[in-house]
Formats: sequence, structure tokens, C-alpha cells
Amino acid sequence: MVLYKRLTQIYKHYPIFMSKPLLQLSDVSISFDRKKTYILKDICFSLWKGAVMSIIWMNGTGKSTLLKIIAGIQEQTSGTIIRNYKKLWYVPQKIDVDMTFPLTVREFINIYNIGVSDSTIKNMLNKFDSKKILETQIAHLSGGEFQKMLIVSALMSEPDLLLLDEPTSWIDALWEKVFYQNISEVKKVFPELSIILVSHNLHLVYKNSDTIICLHSDNFCCHGTPAEIGNNKDVKEIWWDLVVPYKHKPHEKHIH
Repeated sequence: MVLYKRLTQIYKHYPIFMSKPLLQLSDVSISFDRKKTYILKDICFSLWKGAVMSIIWMNGTGKSTLLKIIAGIQEQTSGTIIRNYKKLWYVPQKIDVDMTFPLTVREFINIYNIGVSDSTIKNMLNKFDSKKILETQIAHLSGGEFQKMLIVSALMSEPDLLLLDEPTSWIDALWEKVFYQNISEVKKVFPELSIILVSHNLHLVYKNSDTIICLHSDNFCCHGTPAEIGNNKDVKEIWWDLVVPYKHKPHEKHIH
């Protein structure tokens, strides 16, 4: 419960976080061999409405598993999860799409949002200055446009919580920056939307997250604001000067 108490101390100074947490995990663990070893153990944290939380660290530390537990795809072995939201949308790390199939953006969004009208799709795309790609075949989209299409599709149902599992893993460094620009646009249109994402890019995580959770081995390594994580000795030992260059500029003004 140490992490929960720490995040409560951080958030209590900002009005947007005065309500109860949108999501709360208490001592959540998962084991696939009858508790002989753990993928994740005693994970505790809270997420408030409107916050962007990033989960970082190296491969094999359970980041994707944690998102699946939150999404309800994977059941935890022990612990409690309190969900105070109505709708969640989970975007997995890999989306298998046959780029040779002549599928348009409109058709793609309809597949994942059955029954949604064309006007609703147009309106959502228009909010992100992307209505022009409505009838574009997905094979002809740029990396940034494809990423924006995925985000728009996720937002069609107006979820309270958006989970993004390594959303930049298949695009290059240029489109990583575009992705975070897309996230900034999302936060302007949906300021109360909470986002949890998994990422390896420390620079962009520090600039665009309100809180960061570091997973190491089977448990927490550290947690806190970007400034606190940047000064953490364990993080510095792994990423060295990668923690230095950028100052934190969150989407909202509630955390500095």
C-alpha cells in the first residue's frame, strides 16, 4: 500500500484528483505455477480521472500482463482491483491487419464499433483534423495516420479509461513524437479521459506523463512524478543520461 499512499500524497494537492480513484489495485499478484514464481507480485497503485500514467522498464517485467489484468483479459492470482469507471478500451501491442486487403478507415472503425454511423465517425475524425482519411485505404496511411485511426476507433465509445500496450513499438522515432502529439490532442478533446500506456521511450514518457510506474523483476522498482523518477538512482543506473534532457510538460497543469 506504500505506492497508493504516495500517489495519494501527490494527488491531494490538485483539485482534479480530489474524488475517489478511477482505478485502484491493492496487492495484485499473478502466478502461472501455483505461486512458486510470480510474474507480478503485490502491485498497488491508484489512477485518478484525467491522468496519464506510463508503465516503463525492460522487457519481461510484466508490463503487458499488468494491462491485461486491468482490462480483465487476464485474471489475477490474488489481490483486489476496484474499478470506478463505466467503459474501458484496450489497444493491444500487436494488431494483425492484412494491409493487402482494400480496407478503408471507415470500414476498419466500423469493424471495431458495430453500428456506429458514418456521421459519428466523420465527427470524431474531424475533432482531430483527420476527416480527409475517412475513405483512405489503411495500407496507404502514414504511420502517424494509422496510429491516429487506432486512437479514434478506441474513442468512438467514449471510454473513461484507455489502455495502450506499447503503442509505438512498430513505428520509428519520428512517428513516436507524432503519437504523443496525438495523445495531446486526445487530452484536449477528452480532458477527463484517463490513459495508461506502456512505453520504452524515456524522453517522451517524461514529457507526457503525470505519473510513472517502473516495474522491475516481479515487483515495483519505483514510482512517482516524472521529476522523481528522473532522480531515482535505480533508473539512472539502467538508462544513465537518458533521464536528464527533458523537463516535464504534462497535458494538464495539476502536476509539476
